[in-house]
Amino acid sequence: MTKPQIVADNVLTGIFLTDARYRTALTALLLQEAVEAGRRLALVCIALAGRTVPPARALARPLPNLEEWRTFAEAVGGFEEPRQILDWLHVDQSALQSAEEMLAFGGLSRLNAAVRMLEDGPPEVSVERDEAGTAVLVLRSYTRAGERAEARLPLVDDQIIALGDMAGDFVAWTRDFLGAYLDARAGR
Repeated sequence: MTKPQIVADNVLTGIFLTDARYRTALTALLLQEAVEAGRRLALVCIALAGRTVPPARALARPLPNLEEWRTFAEAVGGFEEPRQILDWLHVDQSALQSAEEMLAFGGLSRLNAAVRMLEDGPPEVSVERDEAGTAVLVLRSYTRAGERAEARLPLVDDQIIALGDMAGDFVAWTRDFLGAYLDARAGR
């Protein structure tokens, strides 16, 4: 569960010291890890919220696809208070800070294009320049339906750092929500 955060932290440690030629690949890796962490967060939240099957069994299934991600993102986007997230997940106040942070994140649906791009594996990666001359990471792949998909991300330091932070936040929230569930099961 922590792999995306570990990879993102290590990439961020060296990305600004490495040759500029490698920044594209490293930024694509950061995006991939952030999306994986987000999909793992969605998997845990779906498992805890649904409870139609035991969470342990629900957590053993593959990571959510785009439609499941969208449903998750819309559900979270519909909450106005952190307590609503905790109620949805059936966990106690011990995960309140993570619920507050997830609510403040403001729009998991912003990752829809990236989830679409990465749900079936690594995409093609290239760099183009926008009208202002800023380098833009361009990811292209084919969806499960055979449609061509594309996502773009400006290769600016703030965006690159935000990807690493996002991966770390998603991992922390996942750990907190799952930990609150496990603590309740253990009677703590």
